[in-house]
Amino acid sequence: MMRHFLTVSDVMTKNVVTVAEDTSFKAVAAVLAEHQISAVPVRGAYGEVAGVVSETDLLHKEEFQRTPRRVLPWTHRKARSKAAALTAGSLMTSPAVTIEGGCTLDEAARLMAARELTRLVVTDGDELVGIVARSDLLRAFLGTDEELLARVRRDVVDRHLWDDPLAVEVSVREGVVTLSGQVDKRSTVAFAEHLVAGVDGVVGVQNELSWRVDDTTRPTGATFY
Repeated sequence: MMRHFLTVSDVMTKNVVTVAEDTSFKAVAAVLAEHQISAVPVRGAYGEVAGVVSETDLLHKEEFQRTPRRVLPWTHRKARSKAAALTAGSLMTSPAVTIEGGCTLDEAARLMAARELTRLVVTDGDELVGIVARSDLLRAFLGTDEELLARVRRDVVDRHLWDDPLAVEVSVREGVVTLSGQVDKRSTVAFAEHLVAGVDGVVGVQNELSWRVDDTTRPTGATFY
């Protein structure tokens, strides 16, 4: 059986506010304020996601409002261009960085980190289906210890430690999973810890498992041909 991982679709915001490319600067600012959001996707002429406008894009106007163009270094030209923008189409960062809803939370986190973003546009093919923010990726850690215990039991113990799952005792406190009991092979101990650490919502693992047979070392005096 396949393990169940939380996906972007599980935690994303589905009712997404958007603006058109010709939406005015003031109207974009009003949308962000009204909905208490920090960014908004911009739809193109055919309904596609053309880009994203964030609070940072809007703040360039304030940043350069009283700074003469001639004193700005060339590295600031893009920001200065946004400061002069009047519509969402001129303000937006394009193309938008997108992710499919079926991707796992760790995949989304790596993409955000690599691109230095705080949110991603979620798509299904070319269709906009949601927005996922950094705070959304933390939802896995907000569940109860009882929910996490059930997840570890289902995704690791019952599905992968099939030789004798009842021999493994699991407890959870503040997101830290403790494994105890005895398994047949020493290799299973490290395998179990690795799988548990990969369960969404696990903060840490305390591995107190023991084993009956050490299958990780070659028997003394054994000869292999």
